[in-house]
Amino acid sequence: MQFPAYAQLRPVTDSASVVLCDNPSYGALEGTNSWIIRAPEDDDAIVVDPGPEDEGHLNVLSARGHRVALILLTHRHHDHAAGALRFRQLTGAPVRAIDERYCIGGEPLVDGEIISLEDVTPELRVAHTPGHTQDSACFFVYTREAGNSPLEGIITGDTIAGRHTTMISETDGDLGRYLDTLSMLEAEGRDVPLLPGHGEELPDLSVMARKYIDRRHYRLQQIQEQWEKHGRDISVDRLVDEMYQDVDPVLRDAALQSTRVALRYLATQG
Repeated sequence: MQFPAYAQLRPVTDSASVVLCDNPSYGALEGTNSWIIRAPEDDDAIVVDPGPEDEGHLNVLSARGHRVALILLTHRHHDHAAGALRFRQLTGAPVRAIDERYCIGGEPLVDGEIISLEDVTPELRVAHTPGHTQDSACFFVYTREAGNSPLEGIITGDTIAGRHTTMISETDGDLGRYLDTLSMLEAEGRDVPLLPGHGEELPDLSVMARKYIDRRHYRLQQIQEQWEKHGRDISVDRLVDEMYQDVDPVLRDAALQSTRVALRYLATQG
């Protein structure tokens, strides 16, 4: 994959550009994608996910020849949101998120809300998309008026990445709600570009949503098969040993969390 350099503003659609933060890791892939929403003629912009508290990255986001009018968070995780307070200090823009605890000078986001700013031509539609975390949100990017102009792409944060699957938070993630979220995105994202929180953008979000759904059902099937072989008293550690034989040991903790979340989901299915 040819991936862009860090700290470079790269247009992706008519209204959405991305800056890649230099914070690569197993979870963040090459780094966090910070999205800048504005038409070429706009003086103001909306920034989605300023990323970690990285002064260099935040300065790149705030020094692009436009005023940042609003900061949005797809969810609370530090690689997306830790820089929000400092970015507000640099720009003066309010920070809005689904969870009011992560809002700074702005109101909590509401599912279905249309974000329309006077000096930003594109509009965003908020979709509360719980699963990865309870406070996860996606943003539908419209060229002008939401619903009456082209849907250019959907910013997904960690709900769907540009490749690989994403972890479900053990503290407040929910596999059942995540499967519902993925089904919604598969339906609404057909032939719509995926603008992910990590990894490269893709031309059809629905394709990746289907892969995510299939992968989750595959893991659930694996658990059922291990129960048949070893009984339901099999430990989570043993389940992970059997199910994730091809996974890098560095990702074992993520596999343990995902398995415990899957077990919690199966317990609700009777």
